[in-house]
Amino acid sequence: MRRLTATLLATAMAVGIIASPVTAAQPNIAEIAIANGNFTTLVAALSCTGLVPAVSDPAANLTVFAPTDAAFGKIGLKASNVCKLPKSILTKILTYHVVGQELFASDVLAKRKIQMLNGLYTFPSVRNGNAYINWYARITATDIDASNGVIHVINKVLIPYRLW
Repeated sequence: MRRLTATLLATAMAVGIIASPVTAAQPNIAEIAIANGNFTTLVAALSCTGLVPAVSDPAANLTVFAPTDAAFGKIGLKASNVCKLPKSILTKILTYHVVGQELFASDVLAKRKIQMLNGLYTFPSVRNGNAYINWYARITATDIDASNGVIHVINKVLIPYRLW
């Protein structure tokens, strides 16, 4: 019976008798990070600091420079040990990856400095055809659109200069 219903529905849609169904809502920043599989350390860090609701907030308008698991691995962190860092330090690191407004790649590169949620600044640049944040974190993917902002993937963890 299900197969017949699905076939009839598909046929009706194909000939225009009924409209196609509404697509699912666009995922938010947290949902994209969770579903991706390359951000397990970032997701764990967001979870243990209590920041998941902030990057899930439908009213937010954020830009996240998201370090991959490989980026966290370069400083010895992974999903299983990232929460061993003091919560205050981890929160400062994470909020140094988030901007309180939506900035697509062209917006990022048009700026000389960007104020992050922790109040400190990052500095976008272009060298040899590659975009960077703070001269060392290469932006490897851009403009991943979310319902509450945008994600840019970076290959290194941004460490704020005032951590303590």
